[in-house]
Amino acid sequence: MNEGTEPRLRATGPIASLIWRVVVVALVVFCAAQVGILSRPLGFLATLWPANAVLLGLFVIRPPLAWSGGWLAAGLAFLAAGYVSGDALVANLWLTGANMAGVAAGFLLFRRLDAEDRALQRPSSVLRMLLICVVAAASAATVGCVLAPMLSGFRVRMGFAFWFTTELTNYVVILPVLLTLPAMRGGRAFLDRLGNVVPDAATTMPVVALCLSVVGSIAIGGPGAIAFPVPALLWCSLTYARFPVSLLVLLSSLAMLAAESADLFLFLPSDDLLDSGTSFRLGLTLLALGPLTVATITAAQRRLLSRLDRAVRMDGLTDILARRAYLEQSEALLAKPRANLFSGVAVLMIDIDHFKQVNDQHGHAAGDAVLIAVTDAIAGELRRQDLFGRVGGEEFAITLPDITSDDAVAMAERLRHTVERLSVAAGVGLAIRISVSIGVVHRMRHPAGGVIEMLPLADAALYQAKAGGRNRIVLYSPSSRVGAAAE
Repeated sequence: MNEGTEPRLRATGPIASLIWRVVVVALVVFCAAQVGILSRPLGFLATLWPANAVLLGLFVIRPPLAWSGGWLAAGLAFLAAGYVSGDALVANLWLTGANMAGVAAGFLLFRRLDAEDRALQRPSSVLRMLLICVVAAASAATVGCVLAPMLSGFRVRMGFAFWFTTELTNYVVILPVLLTLPAMRGGRAFLDRLGNVVPDAATTMPVVALCLSVVGSIAIGGPGAIAFPVPALLWCSLTYARFPVSLLVLLSSLAMLAAESADLFLFLPSDDLLDSGTSFRLGLTLLALGPLTVATITAAQRRLLSRLDRAVRMDGLTDILARRAYLEQSEALLAKPRANLFSGVAVLMIDIDHFKQVNDQHGHAAGDAVLIAVTDAIAGELRRQDLFGRVGGEEFAITLPDITSDDAVAMAERLRHTVERLSVAAGVGLAIRISVSIGVVHRMRHPAGGVIEMLPLADAALYQAKAGGRNRIVLYSPSSRVGAAAE
């Protein structure tokens, strides 16, 4: 019986996954379409239609959803939304075709971009996204404008202009939110960082300024009112990451679109309300590009600075702290107020035994492999708060906060034993056995001279361990310094 049920259980996995993808796409599209339908003024096309942008973004960031079943589910969801709203059959089919044409054109172009451009990680990525949005909006408008005379009484030309600008605005303000959405695997870390943010003037004032500028734009009106939020949006772009900026651009744009639809904007008198609305949406679209571009450039600069900082702080071979970074972080750790209220602090100096012989007999490549193997093995045994750095060719130092003398010695012994079990390949049939000598110094209180004062003491204990036959541990005592000096 078990033999008969196991294959059936395995077969349901992919099927369930496919069904889930169909359901997700259908629900998202149907709900987004309902939002757009609610924005339709009487006798007009929808002034807000997020469904196409949401569907395109969903397919771009989750390619497995863009299979044949996903496209079919999206089309059926559009038809269902139109049916619920009372659209005639021919109009419903035509509108669905227009929506799908725009999404398909955008998706085909996004597939030609690499992952960095799709995630808006380059300064030129926003421009590429804009070009794709123009093609997608034009594709939908070309198909859909044929229905403009029947749906709203517009001439085909005016219907195309209305449809194109509406689609373009929706794509430009909605897509960046989806394209910069933090990955699901990093969502927990993102929420943790968000929870650790302490609101202050530097983090809250840009948002306050944006809210005030949007309100002022609506209240004052006039031909220049649409540009009022620009300084605040640029301030946000220089302060926040790409996703928050994209979200703020979306929210401010939606607020202004809603105000424009409700005739709250005090425009100059115009004989053609449609031309005014089309111009407004086009201006809003172009306005959104500036903050998005600045946010992308700022993010690229931050990534570059982060890589440069890492290159300075981390040892290039072993990927642990370089000497200077180790010393600075150790001093900062021990300088914290709680440092005098713990069990003590220990510093370990570690030296790989006979490392020069490894280089001489097996070559520098084998020596590098030994260094990497040793650091990986040691790092795997350390606590989260411990600091581990390379302070010389084959010498390493570890700062152990909040630890007793006995526990520090036990930790050193565990590290020595872990390294002793290593075997590093050095060619066909050859293996290098490794051992380390460790000097340990412990202080109950933060020493006045910090870690700089403790390192020579740990080094003296290390010399005593090497003099005693290597592959051993020595806890510092005054005799350790005497022995090191004599040597």
